[in-house]
Parts: sequence; C-alpha cells; structure tokens
Amino acid sequence: KDFKIHEVYLDNYKGIRYNGDNKEEAYLSLFTATSYEELREIAGDDKEALKIVDELERLGLDDKFGLAYDNELMQKKMINTARNWGYDDGKEAGARAKEIEIAQIMLKTKEPLEKIVKYTGLSEEEINNLTVE
Repeated sequence: KDFKIHEVYLDNYKGIRYNGDNKEEAYLSLFTATSYEELREIAGDDKEALKIVDELERLGLDDKFGLAYDNELMQKKMINTARNWGYDDGKEAGARAKEIEIAQIMLKTKEPLEKIVKYTGLSEEEINNLTVE
C-alpha cells in the first residue's frame, strides 16, 4: 500500500566490493557491473549476492527470458519513440497555431499581405484561407 521512492546515483557505488560490513553498498554496486565476472568480484564471499549473480547468469542464458527481455526492451523503445513523435507533433501543431493566431491579428489590423507572410512564414494562400474562415 504505502511505499517510498529513493533516488540513488549509482556511479557513487561503482567499484565497491563486498568486505563483510557493506552489504547494502555492495548490492547497489551490483547494478553498475557490466559483466558476470565483475558481478562476482563485487559479491565477494557474500552467499546471498553470489546466489543473485548465479540467478542472473542463468536467466541470461535462458533463451525464453532473453526473448521476453528483448521484446520488453523493444516495446519500451517503441513507446518512447511514439511519445517523442507525439511531443514533436504537438510542438509543431502549437507553433503552427501561433503562426495562424499572429496572422489573424495582423489581418485584423490591416497589415499588408507581404508583411504577414514575412512574419508568420505562412503562404499567401494560407493567409487568404484565413480570411475566408
């Protein structure tokens, strides 16, 4: 029900090895490892940490797990790409709406068409369509 979120800058724990007294720091250091050998070095003689490393290695060799992980990773990448596209589209739509708004104000104040084209980037045809709307 209740949970706490803690932010941890893992680079602060990179290179820490288990020495018998620093279990939490060594466990955080596991997240910075880039190989199974490095995981084993960090775990030292901590039986629980070594069990975690063994399980990670077993999962890494399991084709089904690897495929599921790859699929999840691909799905996250696709979601992030779609989110970025949506952000870009929204940004472009907002900029376009602002150009149209400026053009409409300039039309109301009877500014010359050439000036409206220059300041808004809209074409003459687009501006003429605004007067019809």
